[in-house]
Amino acid sequence: MMEWRQLSNEQRVDVRKALEKHVEENITGFNVIEKSSSRVMRFFSFVLFFVPGFMTNFVTTFYPKVYVPSKERWEANHSNTLMLLAHEYVHLRDRKRLGPLFNFIYLSPQVFVLLTLLAPLNLWFLFSLFFLLPLPSPGRMWAELRGYRMTIAVYYWMTGVEYNLGYIANHFTGQNYYWMWPFRSHIENLLEKEYNKIKNDDLAPELREVKEVLTKAGLTCYPHVRR
Repeated sequence: MMEWRQLSNEQRVDVRKALEKHVEENITGFNVIEKSSSRVMRFFSFVLFFVPGFMTNFVTTFYPKVYVPSKERWEANHSNTLMLLAHEYVHLRDRKRLGPLFNFIYLSPQVFVLLTLLAPLNLWFLFSLFFLLPLPSPGRMWAELRGYRMTIAVYYWMTGVEYNLGYIANHFTGQNYYWMWPFRSHIENLLEKEYNKIKNDDLAPELREVKEVLTKAGLTCYPHVRR
């Protein structure tokens, strides 16, 4: 086994494909699809007008598939792809475990705006338009914290250094996730706590699972001293 920086391009491809195979074996129907070929993603692009570059800069999971801006970039940038795939695998894994409840948790409280469809029965339902506001979303924060915990872990295993936690915090407090958690100091503390656990090899089950896949594929993950 070797560190990521020591691996040849061919060896990095093997590590990436090992993780892709693992996801495929655990998520029925998994596939990586280019966004431009998906009508669903084009619809989401219209709805998520407040996210510039949704089609060109962001990877999106819509169970059981992962949609990417460019398959060419996906297959060329192995470091970035490895982190992205591991992140999205957490969402796929959670969706498989929780079923539609995961979607409800992730989309709340904004999903309650659908109650306005009942307005013909009672005009009071029009007050549900209130949920269009960028209200804090504990469910989406929980799901993305789990995903970004994986991002932090994979980056650390490849490099031995801390990911830019401030950059991640920007996603929680900004428009990319509809301002899901505006409490910046709180999310920064949570991210730092998770990073320290990763450094100490105190890993959640899904992190341990992915680490074992990468290790078996030939990557020496930090920390080098196994517990």
